[in-house]
Amino acid sequence: MRAGERGEGRLGLLVAAAVVGIGAFLGVKIVPVRINAYEFRDFVEQQCRTAALTHDDKKIAKSIMEKADDLELPLQRKNLHLKRTSSEMIIKAFFEMPIDLKVTTYNFHYEVNTRAPLF
Repeated sequence: MRAGERGEGRLGLLVAAAVVGIGAFLGVKIVPVRINAYEFRDFVEQQCRTAALTHDDKKIAKSIMEKADDLELPLQRKNLHLKRTSSEMIIKAFFEMPIDLKVTTYNFHYEVNTRAPLF
């Protein structure tokens, strides 16, 4: 028998399993929030591009707020700004979402700042 060889790989296996487990946990907590945030950004960009067709900024703001509610994003109306100039539409939205990671809380900050020309 060789001395010192027995059980040497177990610590490495435990460390690797812990790293994979932590990565999976973080992925389950953070990835859905990021996907919803990117879907929200796409929706806001679409609303901005079609603003020339809709001249009612209150209707645009209402649809953006409804989309944020559908995606469970904590957007407050005071953090949504629409500005229409003679040549372009500008939409800015900001929200901060706390994500509980059991050990700490991660504050996910997200800002949408988009503009599109009006025809």
